[in-house]
Parts: sequence; structure tokens; C-alpha cells
Amino acid sequence: MFFPKKKFFLSCLKKIFKKKKVEITIRLVDLIEIQSLNKKYRNKNIPTNVLSFPATNSIYIKHKFQHYIGDIILCAHYINKESLLLQKNILEHWAHMIIHSTLHLLHYTHNTTQSAKQMQTAENTIMKKLGFLNPYNLY
Repeated sequence: MFFPKKKFFLSCLKKIFKKKKVEITIRLVDLIEIQSLNKKYRNKNIPTNVLSFPATNSIYIKHKFQHYIGDIILCAHYINKESLLLQKNILEHWAHMIIHSTLHLLHYTHNTTQSAKQMQTAENTIMKKLGFLNPYNLY
């Protein structure tokens, strides 16, 4: 099973946060766990590539974890299979999933046409900084 090394995750995150100090929990899970989490938190009983859980603005979070912005759950099996189906470079697809899920932690959404456009623009900008193509262009 392929998944990028920690160094790759950090290089993606550094393009987003530059020198800002943040804390993120990133978990890699199997298909069963991602489906279970997707059912529990999004009421969708299917596996998915990634889930993001932004931190709340509670007093506990503000004082206990000053720079904590949330959790990202990635399903390696799903992402790897998806990159094959989409005929995308596997590392490029992983970068996109890391960036996409991190932007959700920063409260980007794709619920409306306008918010989707803003999120896609941000994703594309970061992908270019990493030397990758626009993830929304078809090959």
C-alpha cells in the first residue's frame, strides 16, 4: 500500500501555512474505518478519500492547544485507487487530497458555486507552488 512519507506531508503543509505555527492530526485509515467515520459523522454509509474535522472555537481548544486547527483522516486505499481511475500521478493526487482536506480545516467549502471556485483557486495555487498541475484539469 502506497502512502507518502512524512516529509511529503510537511512540504504540502508548508506551502499552505508558510511559517505559521499550526497543529494538525493526520491519520491514515483503511476502507472499513473511513466508511464507519463517514457514516457516523456525515450520515453516508460509503467509503471516501478524506474527511476533515476543523477544531472548534471552544475555550478548551484555545487554551489547551493554541495552534491546533483540526483532524484529517485519509484513506490510502481509496486515494491510491482513485488516482488510477482518474489517471493521475499518485503523488500529485496525494498532494491534492492533503491540500483539499487542510483547506477544509481552514473553513473552505465547496457547497456553493462561489465557495467551490474559491476553494479550487486556492488548491490550484498551492499545487502550482509544489510543481503540480491544476487538479481540476482533465488529462
